[in-house]
Amino acid sequence: MAKVRTAMTSSAMTMKKQAAAEIKAAWQKIEKYNLEFGRVCCEWRDKFRARGFRKEGEGVVPILEQLGIPTSTAYFWMNKYEISIGRKPAKPQKQKPEAPSPWTPDNEKRANRSDPISSMDGFKLLAKKMLEAGYRTLLAEKAADRSHLWAAKDWAQLRLDLGGAL
Repeated sequence: MAKVRTAMTSSAMTMKKQAAAEIKAAWQKIEKYNLEFGRVCCEWRDKFRARGFRKEGEGVVPILEQLGIPTSTAYFWMNKYEISIGRKPAKPQKQKPEAPSPWTPDNEKRANRSDPISSMDGFKLLAKKMLEAGYRTLLAEKAADRSHLWAAKDWAQLRLDLGGAL
C-alpha cells in the first residue's frame, strides 16, 4: 500500500514539475502575455482537475506562485483563451453614455422648479412683495425704529421703480 502511495505522490510531483516547466516556458516567450500562455494554463488546470487535485496547495495556483506569475494575470489570459476558442461567451462591450444635452427648461428634472418669470417687471413685483413682508415682520418684532424701517422700505421701492436714477 505504501508503494502505491509513493508511486502516486512521485507521479504527482513529476506532473507538477512538468506543469511548472511548460507554464514557465509559455510565460517567458517573446510575447510574454498572449493566448499561448492562457492555453497552457488552461490545459494544466484541466489536467489537475481530472486527476482529482482539489486540496489546498495543489493545482495550477501554487505553480504560478512558485514561478512568481500573478494569478490574476494567468486567469485573465486563461479567460481570453477560452473566449477565443468559444468555450466561454464574450462579455458584451459597455455602452458609452451619450453626451449630455444642454440645459433647457423642458429637460429640467428638479420638481421644485417653476416656470421662469418672463420679464424684469415680474421680479420687481416679487421684490416689492418681499419688501412689504419683511417690513411687516420687522415692525412686529420691533427690530428697529419705526420711521427708519419705513424710510428703508420706501428707498428700496423707489430703487426698484427707478433703477439706477437714484
